[in-house]
Amino acid sequence: MRYINGHLPPALQEDRKWTKLMLPALVTWAGSLADPWVIPDQDLMRTLRIIVTTVSPGFQDLTAIRPRTAIFSLAVRRLMVWRSNFGSTTIALVAHFLASSPGDDTEAMDPTAIRETCNDLLDKLSFLYEDLDDQKPENTYQSQFVLQLLAHAHMWSCVGCPDIPRIDTDTLKAHGIKGALSLCCAVLERAIRLFQRGDVHVDDQISTRGKATAKTPLKLNRMTGKESSSALAFSEQNWGACTRQYFMSVSRRDHPVLKQIAMMANTLVLPAMDALEDCSLQGDQMADELVLSAGQRISV
Repeated sequence: MRYINGHLPPALQEDRKWTKLMLPALVTWAGSLADPWVIPDQDLMRTLRIIVTTVSPGFQDLTAIRPRTAIFSLAVRRLMVWRSNFGSTTIALVAHFLASSPGDDTEAMDPTAIRETCNDLLDKLSFLYEDLDDQKPENTYQSQFVLQLLAHAHMWSCVGCPDIPRIDTDTLKAHGIKGALSLCCAVLERAIRLFQRGDVHVDDQISTRGKATAKTPLKLNRMTGKESSSALAFSEQNWGACTRQYFMSVSRRDHPVLKQIAMMANTLVLPAMDALEDCSLQGDQMADELVLSAGQRISV
């Protein structure tokens, strides 16, 4: 059965608590995990029960929060969408950046120029560093690429997270971003490599209005003769190991450093709650901000 919000208990639908409070808390928690790709059912069930009973104290039917129930299934779906959004958002942002690189339009869209730009970004993983300067390790994970993605693919989804002491949301909001930051790093590397290899083309990712728009990258399956998105997808199968490797590096950063990164990303989060449901507007603004910031601060 495919559940919708209408299948939720009335107490969770009241005042849109599920959407406005509970899901932001869930994503905030997920962004702190060592492996955001694989979350054991028991851990998710326990956290959901804490979130639901804290936000809605009158709700005491804990049997309604377990695998194959509406609450659990909708939570799993939200986490799937959260992870998927990293992939689509990054493709659009990197495409917009490459299309807006210095030079005339013909030069900027030239495959050789794009490949060289991607090579520069991947060299010593410079796309992770502020000003692309890998000689300053203290500035790792502070590039505009990372900060923009962390802000809009993760922190934007956390807006509205209430205070839930039993999962220490105050601390999570301050610096509990290790899992989300690891996803940012892995998905950025994936996007840049897709453009570098020519698996994705810039002109396919830019709308006729010049705005970034994500189109699913496809690859020919030689066995079936059909194009498939799975081989190039941002998925646990393809990028789980890479994400976990980045997490090992991120984990070596102490809390003050992570707090600084979170604060820098938070300044990029659009404050207007009305825009939360307008994904196209949000995507255009993200892309424009990335290119503007990159043009001011980095030169590839």
